[in-house]
This record gives sequence, C-alpha cells and structure tokens, in this order.
Amino acid sequence: MTARGGDGPIVAAAAGPAMRAAPSAVAGGGPPASAERSVDRVAEPPPSGSPAVDPLFTPIDVGGLRLRNRIVVPPMGTGLDDHGTMNDATVAYYRRRAAGGAAAVTVEALLVDPDTDGPEPRVDRDEHVPGLRRVADGIRAEGAIAGAQLLHPGRQVFKGRCCGPSAVPINSASPVPDPLTVAEVEAIVVRFADAAERIRDAGYDFVEIHGAHGYLPSDFLSPLANRRDDHYGGDLEGRARFLREIARAIRERCPDLPLWVRIGGEEALPGGTTIDDAVALAGWLEEDGASCISVTSGHWRSLEVTLAPMWMPRAHLVGHAARIRAAVTVPVMAVGRLDRPEDARAALLDGSADLIAIGRGLIAEPDWPRKVEEGRDDEVRPCIACNACVDLVGPGGEIRCAVNPTVGRDERWDPRPADPPRHVAVVGAGPAGLEAALVARARGHRVTLWEREDRIGGKIVAAASAPSKHEVLRFRDFEERELDRLGVEVHTGVEVTPDVLATAAPDVVVLASGAAALVPPIAGLGLPHVHDAQEHLRGDHAVAPGASVVVIGGSATGCETAELLVDRGARVTIVEMAPAIGAGIEAITRRHIIRQLRRHGAEILTGARVTGVTDDAVVYERDGVEHRVAADHVALAIGWRSRGRELADLLPDVEVHVIGDAERPADFVAAVNAGADVGSAV
Repeated sequence: MTARGGDGPIVAAAAGPAMRAAPSAVAGGGPPASAERSVDRVAEPPPSGSPAVDPLFTPIDVGGLRLRNRIVVPPMGTGLDDHGTMNDATVAYYRRRAAGGAAAVTVEALLVDPDTDGPEPRVDRDEHVPGLRRVADGIRAEGAIAGAQLLHPGRQVFKGRCCGPSAVPINSASPVPDPLTVAEVEAIVVRFADAAERIRDAGYDFVEIHGAHGYLPSDFLSPLANRRDDHYGGDLEGRARFLREIARAIRERCPDLPLWVRIGGEEALPGGTTIDDAVALAGWLEEDGASCISVTSGHWRSLEVTLAPMWMPRAHLVGHAARIRAAVTVPVMAVGRLDRPEDARAALLDGSADLIAIGRGLIAEPDWPRKVEEGRDDEVRPCIACNACVDLVGPGGEIRCAVNPTVGRDERWDPRPADPPRHVAVVGAGPAGLEAALVARARGHRVTLWEREDRIGGKIVAAASAPSKHEVLRFRDFEERELDRLGVEVHTGVEVTPDVLATAAPDVVVLASGAAALVPPIAGLGLPHVHDAQEHLRGDHAVAPGASVVVIGGSATGCETAELLVDRGARVTIVEMAPAIGAGIEAITRRHIIRQLRRHGAEILTGARVTGVTDDAVVYERDGVEHRVAADHVALAIGWRSRGRELADLLPDVEVHVIGDAERPADFVAAVNAGADVGSAV
C-alpha cells in the first residue's frame, strides 16, 4: 500500500524552518478520558463577535515540535528512488509537498530489514543516510517539519524473505510465511531502533512506525495472522508486545526524537482487529512514549477502506480517530478522504482529531494548504480518488497522477514563458485538450479551445455516469473554472473543419479530438438496437427496467456501462474475449464493480468471441461451441480508433500536434500528461 503532484513552480513557504522545543517527557499511563486536555490539542471557538479562527491553520505542539498548522502529508510511496536510495526526483517531490504549506511531511515507508526488498526506499544501512538527509533538508527549507516512516513488510514483502508471526498466508494464492522465532523478532526490534537512529542522524524531526495495513507489526496484532502460543501471541496484550517493544526501543535509542505511530482503527475483516483493540493499543503506545497516534484502517484484503476510491464515503475513518482521541492525551491524526476543507475542519472542531492527514489530495494539489488558507478553494486541483497513483506505484512503477501532470517529475517540470506568445488552437476539450489549453495559456499564449459537444469534458462526462465514477466531474469542473480564470477562449457545439481553423488563423493547432468507437466487421452491428456503450453512459438511449442488455467488451467502458445499467434495473450480460473483465480499471474499483455486477445478477461470459448480432440476440462462440444470449439492446465497448490524423492530414500549412486518444487510445493519466507536455512545448 505504498502510493504520489504539483501544478506549478515551487513557491517558498511563508513560515521559517520548524523549531524544535525541548523534548517532552515520556508519557505515563495518561489521565482518564474525562481529564482536561492540553490547550494546544484543538482550536477553541473564538469569543462571540470576534473574528473567526480557521482551526486548520492554528499551530499545535506535538512531542516538542511546533507545527505551523494542522495539515500533515502522510507517508505515500513514490517509486522515484534509485534502488532504495533517495535521489534528485525524491528530493524535489518532497520539497514540493512542503512548499505548498503543509505543517509536516512524512517521507514514505522505508525498509528497515536487509532481508526484505521491494519498491520502497531503504534505511537499513548507513549508506542511505546522505540521500535521506537531502530529502529532510529540502522539506525543512520550505518551513515544514520532516518525518520518516519505518516499515517491515512481513507477509507483503515484494522480494526477499516472506515472514510473519505464524505460518498463515494472506490468501490462498500467497506464499506461506516463515514463522519468526523469538530471537528473530528481537533482532527486528533492534533493526527498527537502528533505522530510527539513522533517521535522527539524517536530520529528521520525528520518526513514525508503520503499525497498520497488514505489515509485520499489525500482523502480530491480528488474531487472523498471529496464532503464536508464546509471549508474542495469545491475547491482545501479547499480540501487541512486538509493536510496543519497537516503540520502547526507539525511545530508548533516540530519546530526543519524537515518535509517531500509525495504527489501524480496525482491519475491516471478519475476525480481525477492532476499534476496541485499537483504543487499548493507543493507550499502551502513549505509555511507551508515542508523541502522536495516526489512525488509519484496513488491510491488503480490505483496500477499499485503506485507500478509499471515489465510491467510498468521505471522512469515513474519522469516527475511529475520535474513539482513540477520547482515550489518550497525545495528539491524534485522522485520515481518509479529508481533502474537502469542510470535512477537515469538522474533524477538528468536533474534537475527533488534532491533526489532519491529506495524502492523495496533496499529490493532486500540493498547494492545498496555501490556497485553502487564502480562501481560494475553487483553485484547488481536486483529487478524484481514482487511485491511479496507487495502481502505478504498487507493482513497482513510478508515481503519476490522473489530474496533476507534474507529479513524479517535479525536479524537471519548469514550463518557460512563451517567447514569443502565439495563437494556439486546441481542438477537443477532453482531458488532454483541457490540460494543453491551460498550460499553454499559463505560459502566455493566446489559446482558443474548440469542442464538438455542448459542454467540455469529452469522455469524462460519460465515465461520470457510472455509479463508481461520479467524482471525475470534479476535475472537469475545476478545468472549466481555470479556463475562465486564465482567459481561454472556449467554443462548444462546433465541429472543427479546416475552414473553421483557416478563419481562426492560429499559429499552432493541437489536435486532441479523441477516438471513435471501434466497430469490427461482425454481422449485425448496424442494427438499430446496437449502440456505442458511451451513448448508454450519456443517457442517449432509454433502457427499461427488466430489459436485457448485452455489453460486448468487458474493459473499463464495458464494465462501467454494465454497472450503470444494472443499477437501473436492466438484466445485463457482458461478453468478453479475454479470460477476465475489468482491464483498464484500477484494482480496488475493479474488484468492487465485479462484486456489484454479480450482486445484481449480471452474467459475465469470458473467453467468448462474438460472431454475430440478430434482432433479439447476440451470438458468440466459446470453447468451439456456438451460443446465443437474448438482447433487447446491445452496447458496443470493444475498443477505440484514433481519429486525430484525419484532420491533421488536411492541415499541411500549420504546425500541428496530435495528442491523447487522437494519437493513441490510452488512459486518463496518459491523456493529462500528454496535454501538459504539448502545452509546455508549443
């Protein structure tokens, strides 16, 4: 669960470097929940008649550190390091997050054990300290405090030794982990302390233990993974011993380094850890010297809780933070889709949390803190919780963002002012065209944007009709506001031809006209009840409840069409040639959509090749046998055919760039990045 944006040049933070106060004493057992809390824990409501104080931007003391506000960048994987060592890309990425105004930036999970390997950076040897120091220096230079998270992946190791408290695999397809001996457990505790010492020597202000999400410490906590009969197993106190020993070892080795611990409010699995377990654990960790408790939830098998996609409720984990905050006196941090300012403020004002972790939201918009503090909420580039960042980093790739094209290339993203300014005509207002228009205009070009539909957005509009995709319209709406703010001339409802462009007389034409549905030579596809699946997503064709619909093609568009239609009461069958459906959908949402389809009774036929369509059926061949499935309607979602070159060939006398689906059908991330690239180059 390692997962990474910036939409402009790095801007120095207004505040100076973070200042460390005298180290606070290690907390004892802590007062009862009814005891008076520290005045710094949460902003008090202002007296009647006084100016309102925004709780997001009140300072707070955490373990002897003064944070300039309540916003924290939590650890999220980037995949930008060089085989475990920090480099220019990681330095620039983290400095960019700090420059946006967050109070603290926590560097992604660092591997503490030389026997494990994966996409994460490392902190298991002294040779990693110089690179880590460069990252800390960059964060602190922008006025934020710097922290780093320590990780042992346990059963979720990418490469290397798979180990755990007991010989219990994550699932039937996973390897059986080696049960750790007591001596091995004690050695890993020492490795965490060694790693914390390196973090201190690298100049960080705090260190965090990753004690959640099904990694090694949380596997010891879990009754599902921990079947031991020694003092590291049994009841909750025994299962918590490993994590508590790590905390105490770090405090003993580095008494002046504030310790944060990330724990799960629950595993969100039947028979797993619960919020009651987390409350007890948080109290023990406070006794062990934790300065802050970060409250997340979920597990590798319940990722929709941990990395909530757009179909999950916002602020869904705040209740867990509230329960834990009532039981401890150290600051508590809430997480979980809190990138809307009103949700973050509410969690502070109602006493649920002292700090707000905004992860993917600060990938999409690193200037979130500064813009929100200045009242420029409409200028915040919205995270749409599409999890493209997670999908890329999880298998070992580099982080990118579907809505922010600078993510992962912060050190080299520096568009120059247009010299000289030119007239740039952008044809097509889908993701690629929108971003091309905005970047070109921000550089000083005069930009004219043309769209054949009555509203900008392209495929965004159709995709947003699916129940699992509704928030993608937030990106369309943001881009629309930015077009207006920057003064881009927009023409909608116009089919662009060479004559239209000749009249406009641009210096440069950017063709982002998208792709057309691919229609293979199958008998019957021209019948009146056969339509492009996107037409169903747009609502162009009424489908009565109970009607039978066959969706030909089970990739992203096909699944989204099926999801919409079953939600409206249709009887849906997906026919797909591949052995599985859902290609092109991020993993968590793909699993959710398939569950929803099956729950609604949809039939999924894989390994099936359509051979014809009749007035009332679709004919397909499977395993050499011909079959028929009834169809009142047929939705075609087989693929796409680029159409940008059709117009480009008619424009020989002007500079032309073909981008996005108009050049080669691809995904949202590729489209937005292609648009930004051409906007910065013309």
